[in-house]
Amino acid sequence: MSAVISVALPVFAIIAAGFVAARLSALGADDAQALNKFVFRLAMPVALFGLAARTEPPGVDDLGIAAAYAVAALVAMFGGYFASKALFSLTGPEAGAHGFSSTLGNAVFLGLPIAMNIEGWGRPFIVLMLIEGTVFIAIGAALMATKEKGASVIANLTGAARNPLVIGMAAGFVYAAIGLPLTGPFDVFFDYLGRAAGPTALVSLGLFLATHQFPPVGQVAGRVTLIAAFKMALLPAIALGLAMAFGVSDPNYLGALALFTFVPTGIVAFIMTSQHGLYKTEVAAAILTTTLISIVTVSGVLWVFA
Repeated sequence: MSAVISVALPVFAIIAAGFVAARLSALGADDAQALNKFVFRLAMPVALFGLAARTEPPGVDDLGIAAAYAVAALVAMFGGYFASKALFSLTGPEAGAHGFSSTLGNAVFLGLPIAMNIEGWGRPFIVLMLIEGTVFIAIGAALMATKEKGASVIANLTGAARNPLVIGMAAGFVYAAIGLPLTGPFDVFFDYLGRAAGPTALVSLGLFLATHQFPPVGQVAGRVTLIAAFKMALLPAIALGLAMAFGVSDPNYLGALALFTFVPTGIVAFIMTSQHGLYKTEVAAAILTTTLISIVTVSGVLWVFA
């Protein structure tokens, strides 16, 4: 059984557990909202802080893949934003959620366990996570927060800076840059509470799928297809193409970049859009669709690079 299957199957099982719990009336829609708040405001920020605090800050050797991913992610996010507004007449916040879901990957709960089990992939993979967590979560939050026409960019970015996920990752990055250790009971605290983020978020997604009244497939199929095309094809194609153009030749760095960009839309996208109260149906469907696609794409990455 390949690494992606061994990780993806438990992911689906946890989502299914939430779905079954809702069907059996053990948990409901109100519980899903409470779990979302717990993940968004406490568990996920703690998990991201712990991850960043344990990682050596990026260096010169990381610039090639960092730049390649940053450019590709900007194209995917803003391309998804403008394409969805043009094709589906979305509002600004809805288009922001669409662009965010077209970019943010399931790096923490699917990609990272795979990368850490392949020699040489762990460090470059975590460097990419730092860029995503400190830059692109902030940009996505700003795009989704544009509630009022004419709201200033500064106001939106200020709001994004208050996002708990951005604060958690940025604080961890500063902690690591200062050189402070994360040991003893502090390490145990961040490890224990951080571990709760992934399973809780997945259970919440299952509850949402069981309790949400979905529109006919035809009403969301186009939007989900566009998210999948940007996330699973355009983003990795641009990132890998630019990495090679920038002179990145280390197979471990290329493999980590390929894995990072080929993972499906992340559960964090669902958590954040749920907190903003928009585009939840499309994002939930996109997570399931791209996760199924990733069984093929991530297996391909492992076959080519690992």
